[in-house]
Amino acid sequence: MDSIISHGCFLRECSVEHSIVGVRSRLEYGVELKDTMMMGADYYQTEAEIAAFLAEGRVPIGVGRDTKIRNCIIDKNASIGTNVVIENKDNVEEADRPSEGFYIRSGITVVLKNSVIKDGMII
Repeated sequence: MDSIISHGCFLRECSVEHSIVGVRSRLEYGVELKDTMMMGADYYQTEAEIAAFLAEGRVPIGVGRDTKIRNCIIDKNASIGTNVVIENKDNVEEADRPSEGFYIRSGITVVLKNSVIKDGMII
């Protein structure tokens, strides 16, 4: 609803509201994206690469199952795991967490380029 979805995206039974989803983005089942800018990816990962990443406990590029994201900017090639919540519910205005893959600026969460947000993380 009121969103822009770029060409070449893989969206699987997810909800995208008032957001922009960049080229080659992957959103898995149950993902909720609201008021978010997702830059996309520079390349595709094949289904075999994604399966290998998951088997090794690694997070593939894109957004994993049942993840909820609000008021966020997601830079290119970010890997966001399953059951992650990014919503800044404590209304933090400024935070520097580059080792965890994100910053918060003016209350907006910014997921860094090429970063990995692990399964179950709450921001």
